[in-house]
Amino acid sequence: METLEALQRRIETGRDLQSIVRTMKTLSAVTIRRCETASRAVRSYDETVDLGLQILLRNADVADRAIRASEQADASGPVGIIALGTDHGLCGRFNDLVATETGAQIEKYPADPVRTVAVGVRVADLIEAGGCLPAAIYSMPGSVTGIRETTRALLSLIEDWRETQGIARVRIVHNVHSADGRTMPVAMSLLPISPAFLRHQAGRPWPSRRLPTYFENRDTVLARLLEQHVFVRIYRAIAESQVSEHAARLSSMQAAERGIRDRLSEMDAAYRSRRQEQITTELLDIVAGAAASGLDNR
Repeated sequence: METLEALQRRIETGRDLQSIVRTMKTLSAVTIRRCETASRAVRSYDETVDLGLQILLRNADVADRAIRASEQADASGPVGIIALGTDHGLCGRFNDLVATETGAQIEKYPADPVRTVAVGVRVADLIEAGGCLPAAIYSMPGSVTGIRETTRALLSLIEDWRETQGIARVRIVHNVHSADGRTMPVAMSLLPISPAFLRHQAGRPWPSRRLPTYFENRDTVLARLLEQHVFVRIYRAIAESQVSEHAARLSSMQAAERGIRDRLSEMDAAYRSRRQEQITTELLDIVAGAAASGLDNR
């Protein structure tokens, strides 16, 4: 039978784990709030970029060239896939879902060369185990400021892909947190820009009676605006992925906390029972000793 000292050590260890789990729950909840705020904040910038595209695409020649380029790039050629995972565990099947969806995306292009990039070492290991070695691995940012830096790094990578490897089709795979609390993988096209989106922007009515003007070359302005359009898509994908990651970790920590609480209750009950047995044994020893001493005195 386990001694009281051993039981007490186990109870103290369980309480230490309970404290760690509570801290991780708090950190996850704070990170979720910050990433959700960052995702909402970038929407206003996204709207500004869309308005700039709307002004440029009102010109029929610019719109036709942009739509034609998107349709041609969508036809064939090498493909780049960016997978957003995690650097840390304790988040259930989060990385497995991303790796599985990445594999499904790769299978959609049996005749085209595919290059993958992983954000998060854990998802990189799973993708490699699935038979596709990532061309590069980035760390998942640990703060809202880091989201911007990682987005810029991925944007530079995409530009390098386009210039040196002729990759005009780029997709990004990440998890989202659904309304019913589940973690779901999604795949989104970053490049080429959807022709339907470009047509929609070209046909939208301007919200006021005055049109803004610009002085730089139209193609230069268009290229910069499309780059910022992709920037926003990557930024929001990373922010949504982090919300999903920490929501999954929060759920895991809640389950762990329940398990620890139940186990502590069992150990506390066992400790009280063992302590009561020890006290009873000591009392019986005292009574027996007193009785024996009384007999000796007769």
